[in-house]
Amino acid sequence: MIGNIIRRHFIGLAAGAMAAALTGTSAYAADKPETDSLSISIGPDLPFLVHIVAKEKGWFADAGFKNVEFKQFSSGNLAGEALLADQIQLWTPGNLPPVAMVHNGIPIVILGSNAVSHGLEKLVVRKDAKIEKPEDLYKIKIGLLVSSTSGAMLGNLAKKYDLDPAKLKAVNLAPPEGLAALKNNEVQGIIYWEPFPYQALQNPEMELLHTGTKSYFPQNKGEDVQISNNRTVWVASQDWVRKNPIATKALVGVLLKTQAWVSDPAHQQEALKIFSDYEKQPVEMNKAILSNYAFDPKFDKAYVDDMKAMEAFLKSTNRIPSEGDPLDYSYSGPMKAIDPSLVEIDGKWKP
Repeated sequence: MIGNIIRRHFIGLAAGAMAAALTGTSAYAADKPETDSLSISIGPDLPFLVHIVAKEKGWFADAGFKNVEFKQFSSGNLAGEALLADQIQLWTPGNLPPVAMVHNGIPIVILGSNAVSHGLEKLVVRKDAKIEKPEDLYKIKIGLLVSSTSGAMLGNLAKKYDLDPAKLKAVNLAPPEGLAALKNNEVQGIIYWEPFPYQALQNPEMELLHTGTKSYFPQNKGEDVQISNNRTVWVASQDWVRKNPIATKALVGVLLKTQAWVSDPAHQQEALKIFSDYEKQPVEMNKAILSNYAFDPKFDKAYVDDMKAMEAFLKSTNRIPSEGDPLDYSYSGPMKAIDPSLVEIDGKWKP
């Protein structure tokens, strides 16, 4: 399974943090970066609002990155191999794939959180599957990307509702294929992150059964039930960070500045238009799902807890040999140099 992972891979900021991030480029571009080029993986979903807005507003260029290339992936974890091959310098996946890679000796490091999204992933099923209670999930096939945070959500759902994971029929499908299979009744349910559940639910034959934070099973409909610790994180290779310390700080600075800008309600309409125009998506769809994302970069207890939850899930499914300390592969130095208030717990990794 780990081989597959490696191969296939609006909460606002505090007012002081936002002010620090929005004071121009002087805080993070005092020195010229070692490189003026960046290749960044993006996908069709709103975590990449930060990246796309930064590029379209010219903030990467302001920081010294004159050549910024985006490489499109349908899933964050599918870009991992490109990072290892130095084809991209910034990877922003959900937090399961990088944890798996670290625990299997892959030299990567986390530079901060991009978006906290516990309610982002959703279990959507066909109404004709007649799922009335959690145990009814045994009789259907569920499409999901097993090596992603959606796989962890299914595992957590099984644990919460005392289901036998071995009896759940998970079908490993990338989101576009999963949507098609759901429509064609080749699978009867899916677990993916937005915008894929939103798109599925435009079909009146589909219904929502669970999010990462709330149940819609008839037995406990509307109850708050957290079964997701999903957050997207900024990941770079250790080698690139060591060779490019100025560029690393400049990159983190651009991301922090853009996070603060897109988190300001006064900028929401413009930010959504920039993203939607770039991705050729309906603004109405992205406006409807934006609340699933809290663009909060902090190294804090919530960060550690979410990372530890992913480690525990991977250990329980024998995909990593042991649990460890997420701070060992967390590099908080650049963020702390820009705004110390964003680092409540120091990462232990050093270049």
